[in-house]
Amino acid sequence: MKNKEKHFVFTGPFKDYCFNYVNYKKELGFSFGEGSLYLLRYMDDYFKHYNLSSPVLTKKMVEDFVSHRSGESEKTQRMRMSIVRQFALFMNRIGFDFYVYPYKLKPIAKTFTPYIFTHDEIERIITVVDHLTYIPQSKHYHLIYPMLFRMLYGCGLRINEALSLKKSEVDLSNGILTITKAKNSTSRLVPMSRSLTDYCKRFAENMSFDMSGEGYFYPSRDAGKYHRTPVYVKFKQLMRIAGIFPEGAVGPRVHDIRHTYAVHALEKMINDGQDVYCTLPILSTYLGHRGIESTEKYLRLTEEAYGAVTNTMASFYTGVFPEVVHHE
Repeated sequence: MKNKEKHFVFTGPFKDYCFNYVNYKKELGFSFGEGSLYLLRYMDDYFKHYNLSSPVLTKKMVEDFVSHRSGESEKTQRMRMSIVRQFALFMNRIGFDFYVYPYKLKPIAKTFTPYIFTHDEIERIITVVDHLTYIPQSKHYHLIYPMLFRMLYGCGLRINEALSLKKSEVDLSNGILTITKAKNSTSRLVPMSRSLTDYCKRFAENMSFDMSGEGYFYPSRDAGKYHRTPVYVKFKQLMRIAGIFPEGAVGPRVHDIRHTYAVHALEKMINDGQDVYCTLPILSTYLGHRGIESTEKYLRLTEEAYGAVTNTMASFYTGVFPEVVHHE
């Protein structure tokens, strides 16, 4: 069993079959990462309250499990539909008679409106993460989140880019990140501000890092890569504490911090009187886009929230804010 799997203990009614299911999927050539393990454990835990004396899965149980929760996205619901269907197919293959959820996954809309945090909301997020306290089961938790969210906002990184950073890829002398796990399988250098670089130095000291080593800059409990699933869960909790993510709302996503970085950077360019026609390609390179077209689609601004920026942009670059935006 791999290191990432040994921390997963299944205690629900299907506990004796969960790792068999994982191995079965892997034998078929499917990837079964930590996020999938979290989802499988969630499903197993969910059915505890049925107090089953033996493994069984009825139509009513499945429909309860896949029913829409208040405030959740369609993608989250689809994930539950998929895992319970696939697990039932596996259990039936080994001799059980589980109800199989029909293959009618709800389509996800191809367009979306990114949530752009205000400057005040960013400050509130930082305040909340700075007040996290030490917990024995995750001794670096209270250090990692303040550093991670500062880096996401300060550099506009994708979450996987940040969590994949090795210590040797964080140049504290020159304040430069080397991104090697980018979305487009490309590498890039990302300069940091002086204040962010100084915070990285303090973080490294508090973590007792040897920065010449090959370990992760954001290590998990077993010194491996910190997984993004707990980050997503904690992010929702932090948003509610900060008063940004009220109960019953889908709310912003971690990736919206990247959108916000880009919008705030563009806003600053305009306020500084820079020619956006000339500076947009620089922002595109900094964000790791293949071309400026991706940056145009990525930077969708609503006139209501950023009318001044939009109006100024119009004279420089027609079409920067198209009607349809594709999620990267």
